[in-house]
Amino acid sequence: ASLASFRLVAATETAWRRPAAVVDGALAAFVAANVITLGPGQYALRGPAARLRAALDARLARLAAEVDAEPWHLPSIESTSDLLRLTGYFSSHPQHVTWGFHLPPHFDRLRAFAADARDRKLERPDDPRDLEPTGFILEPFVCHNVYRALRGARLPHGHAVTALGNSYRYEGHRFAPLERQWEFSMREAVLLGERDYVVATRARLIELTQALCGELDLDAALEVATDPFFAAEAASLRTFQAMRATKLELRLAIGGGATVAAASFNLHGGCFATPMDIRRGDDLAETACVGWGLERWMAAVVTRWGGDPAGWPAALRG
Repeated sequence: ASLASFRLVAATETAWRRPAAVVDGALAAFVAANVITLGPGQYALRGPAARLRAALDARLARLAAEVDAEPWHLPSIESTSDLLRLTGYFSSHPQHVTWGFHLPPHFDRLRAFAADARDRKLERPDDPRDLEPTGFILEPFVCHNVYRALRGARLPHGHAVTALGNSYRYEGHRFAPLERQWEFSMREAVLLGERDYVVATRARLIELTQALCGELDLDAALEVATDPFFAAEAASLRTFQAMRATKLELRLAIGGGATVAAASFNLHGGCFATPMDIRRGDDLAETACVGWGLERWMAAVVTRWGGDPAGWPAALRG
């Protein structure tokens, strides 16, 4: 139902294509051996899977360093009171949001619940009114907290930030390990400054990502994406994005003719800089972000090279 609520525009022509061989069935075997399902959309990676994730992130961090991105570490929760409300995320993607709640800081109520939890093995209060909103959600994007951290900033020049974080999007029955997870890993590069810097640096990151696909010999395609990234009026903004190519998406093959969106390259204009009052000199800054989904890159590597680490490209075996 959530998918049907959006009006899709016509498919656009592929901007770039790199074919490569795939090993059908390799991904399913790798997941069975190295991924443990803990709950809906929640997966533990062990042994080769954990090492592959770390190796891919190290390689993507080096890629971000090519554009002098400053390393950051960020929390995985974000406030509901400012950026999300002002940029329309709740009105365009409410089905993906995971809200946070806590017990009220009242001794008698805490003691009563603790007793119930001990005696009745409760997992939450009987009365949902005993849960208070935290004012936070689990972040759907790593970049949002960068904009918050730079609230009111006056940038002397174009600036890039990179961070690895966990992102959270609830997608119900669609969950699948390494392909579509409630919690997943994102390496992002956030670009801020004048438009020429933002556009040129995004283009450089696209080139570097294409080169990485060649280095790892992955089956890949770059397309104009038509899903809304930051706007409330989803249907009309899809058309706008397709016309302006404000979001490009890299899709990687994972076997059986299927592909996944493993990276996106997003131009935001002033959408995030305006509510956070981020400026380049006296002028409002523009922003962009590039995100690489680590689990989906893992799936593509295993699909291409199989599940034995000895057969993976040298850059991922160290």
